[in-house]
Amino acid sequence: MTAMTDAASASAPFPGPHPTPYTAPGPRLAAGIGPDGTYTSGGRFLAFLAGLWTMVAFFPLLFVGAILYTKAEEVWPEDPERARKLVVWSWASVTWMPLVCAAVVTGMALVLGSL
Repeated sequence: MTAMTDAASASAPFPGPHPTPYTAPGPRLAAGIGPDGTYTSGGRFLAFLAGLWTMVAFFPLLFVGAILYTKAEEVWPEDPERARKLVVWSWASVTWMPLVCAAVVTGMALVLGSL
């Protein structure tokens, strides 16, 4: 019985080359962020435009975006997934949050103007 077990364990479990082990993909990257955690050149340009728009229209959200991105840079080496979420929220604070605010203000002005 042991000779049979030894013979079975000595042979390869799969004929041919061994299959490659599965490796999990790395963390997803946020928009405009390269694999090393820095802005890409396109991301830098879009961040400048979004920051300029936010600074002119919604000044407090500019600080929120800057604080979130700074925090993301600090936590990137220890927790890339959390840093990615912080970058997404920093982008949201300088892009779609001002747009939502502008839509709400415009809607209120249209409703009040029709009264």
